[in-house]
Amino acid sequence: MIEATATRATALGRLATPPFVGILAFIAVLGIVPLMHSVLQLVMDAFPEGYDTPVSLGIGAVAVALMVYGSLSSSEAVGTWLGFIAAHLVWTGWIELSFRFNPEFMGMGPLIVDGEHVLSASLLFVEATVGLLMATLPFFVFNRDTRCNAFMWIQRVFRYDAGKPSPATERNFARITFLEVLYVIWFCYAVSLFMVDSRFLGLHHPFTYALTFLLTMWAFYLLMRLARFTRVLAAVRYAVPTAGVLWVSIEITQEWGLFEEFWTKPQEYVLEMGILLGAFLLALFLAVIMPRRRTVTKS
Repeated sequence: MIEATATRATALGRLATPPFVGILAFIAVLGIVPLMHSVLQLVMDAFPEGYDTPVSLGIGAVAVALMVYGSLSSSEAVGTWLGFIAAHLVWTGWIELSFRFNPEFMGMGPLIVDGEHVLSASLLFVEATVGLLMATLPFFVFNRDTRCNAFMWIQRVFRYDAGKPSPATERNFARITFLEVLYVIWFCYAVSLFMVDSRFLGLHHPFTYALTFLLTMWAFYLLMRLARFTRVLAAVRYAVPTAGVLWVSIEITQEWGLFEEFWTKPQEYVLEMGILLGAFLLALFLAVIMPRRRTVTKS
């Protein structure tokens, strides 16, 4: 029994070192994206028309409860994970489903350009929010507490002194993670929509091909940096934009017909969804217990 316990502790110790810290964080962060797509599809399919709205409100309410609980917790682990999960639930429940309400109410069809189906009506509403996105983004770009390398690079380029950042003990990790996840989803969503929309670029525009390649290379560069992380919670927060950048490439290549998004048809791809869910839960479990183990080890 003692030997078995020691063996498990050794295995966990190896996982709590690079590159496994970054890999597990990335799998957990990336895995929740297709799972949320599946949740959205299941809600739309399982409930009669008109009932998906109260369900979406309920999903958002659960997310707010998680966010409040995480904000009140002094634990970085609790705040980070609950803020992360709450943001995805809010996007799925209050944002993704709400964008479908008005187009369905008005009977709007998809956008057709040159006889080609470009964007669904709900995605046109998402695309229209890009002005609000760009108007509010500077608040985060020039925030003194940002840890985003891209934002800090912009501050250096503009020689903007945001002031001394707050110490870690004063940071609300639930709020920070929540907002970061929402804005990464929003920004990456907008980028992919403008790439697909033939009024701007279009799926087969040369710039779309070039940009998809560059985004894929950027994602792999971020993954290489992520593989050097030693703290799983910091890795989780860094994995958020990494997964966001890679997901744009995934969405575009799917639109090119290179593969099928099986997560949008969970009832038809039960085995694949089971594997995806299992991988996500395993990575999430290991990533959650890592901070506890590291704390115990230090003491």
